[in-house]
Amino acid sequence: MPSDAPTTAVTHAVRPASQAGLSALSVWTESTAGAGEDADPLVLHHLLSRTGLVAVFDGAGGAGSAPSWINGRGLARSGAWTGSRVARLAVEQWFRDCVEQGRPPEPRTLEHRLRKVLDAARPDVRSKVVGTMRRQLPTTMAAIWYRVEDAHTAVHTLWAGDSRAYVLTPSKGLQVLTRDHTDETDALVQLTQDPPMTNMICADRPFTIDQHGVLLNGQGVLLCATDGFFGYVRTPGDFEYLLLESLQNSSDEADWAARLSRKVQQYTADDASLALVTIGFSDFRELCELFMDRYRRSQRRYRGVPDGSDEESLRHWREQDWLSYRTEYERHMPAVGEVGE
Repeated sequence: MPSDAPTTAVTHAVRPASQAGLSALSVWTESTAGAGEDADPLVLHHLLSRTGLVAVFDGAGGAGSAPSWINGRGLARSGAWTGSRVARLAVEQWFRDCVEQGRPPEPRTLEHRLRKVLDAARPDVRSKVVGTMRRQLPTTMAAIWYRVEDAHTAVHTLWAGDSRAYVLTPSKGLQVLTRDHTDETDALVQLTQDPPMTNMICADRPFTIDQHGVLLNGQGVLLCATDGFFGYVRTPGDFEYLLLESLQNSSDEADWAARLSRKVQQYTADDASLALVTIGFSDFRELCELFMDRYRRSQRRYRGVPDGSDEESLRHWREQDWLSYRTEYERHMPAVGEVGE
């Protein structure tokens, strides 16, 4: 892609006719045309087993800035660009094997597949740039593996780094299902500090895939996002608000995806990607209707927000908003060091 090409966005929406109550969409944008280090979001569903996966991958640009590959047109790609896409391929292969062999979503088998594929993709020539922060083909990952049962949906999140997985329900709103692999995991503090990651997928150093399991009882939305979506807002609750505001103004899944794409490009300073699946809603109209009350509650949170010029008042509002929002938001967050079953 020419360097002067406009920033691009890719959206996707699908509703399988043979699987009532299920729909999915994904959004991908890049901040620098042709150089986006987020891979395309992964959206998979196996109709016979009623099992699916949504996932996002954010190449770690600082750790993987060295060139790793040159395409047929002579365009160099960074290790971060390559790493996110290679990891995406590995996860897709792993999910296929889990379905075909009837295996559970074990993080150790995913780690093995990632290491195998990343090792095969390692550049032949080592970079002359070295340091403790450097990695070969580094990327984050947040994935949700789910199985739709008659009475509930079994949900397993698998992640490495600071991309996140969430569940969004009409009664409880947005709840995070992962804990960032950073020393600081307070979501409000992270908006101003951007702490370094303590674990990420890469080809040249050890890494781990964490897992956490929950049950979704009733209707809800499962989603994964890179920090381009949630890392450039005023408070953690802003991410829920933009999801619901875009939903309420949309006519269908494709329109929702397009609106999310346009919205994130207005405020982010990074590549941004998101993948979600809605479960248990008869159609898009019911999805909107059931989230209307939650949307109105979100709107009320912003009444009386201080003017941006009054920094002290705005800081106080952000802290108070986070104080009231945090309990439900973190209800399903895994404890420090926990790997769910």
